[in-house]
Amino acid sequence: MKNDKAWIGDLLGGPLMSRESRIIAELMLTDPDEQTWQEQIVGHNILQASSANTAKRYATTIRLRLNTLDKAAWSLIAEGSERERQQLLFVALVLHSPVVKDFLLDVVNDLSRQFKEKLPMDSWDEFVASRLRQQPLLTSYSDSSIKKMGNNLVKALSEAGYLDTPRRRNLQSVFLLPETQATLQRLGQQELVSILEGQR
Repeated sequence: MKNDKAWIGDLLGGPLMSRESRIIAELMLTDPDEQTWQEQIVGHNILQASSANTAKRYATTIRLRLNTLDKAAWSLIAEGSERERQQLLFVALVLHSPVVKDFLLDVVNDLSRQFKEKLPMDSWDEFVASRLRQQPLLTSYSDSSIKKMGNNLVKALSEAGYLDTPRRRNLQSVFLLPETQATLQRLGQQELVSILEGQR
């Protein structure tokens, strides 16, 4: 893995943001130019954000993540069921922030193999500490940023069904929908199926 910010991606940007992502997917399907994009995000405030800066930050994060998928996946995010949307948004997060895939492999799936029932409260801190040598970029983030990343990751895991709630953190099995598996196939990311279903 490269020692650069591509490993982290934009995990700081938020968890899955399902409602906002559906709106952004709808907009991306219209192939807007930059002026139209800004008009919709800032002028019309289609995300119903509290400020223009917040709207731009959310929109940028979501667009970066959705750009890891294809238009067929955007259509499912825009028009599909909430379960389809959440699984595809989690795939996008994993593709844009490989740190999430590593956490799933090394922490979540490992706990499941040991028949553990909960994700420990300190699991993110321990994971970060174990990666400092491989990923020195982690030292460039403040403690509050590291904490926010961990909170976003736990929320995303809960939204995608790996945890029952961010607070209780009971581990749950996830089975990918056919639409999610088909998306991974189209993207040439079939190896993610076993990781996302906890088989690796």
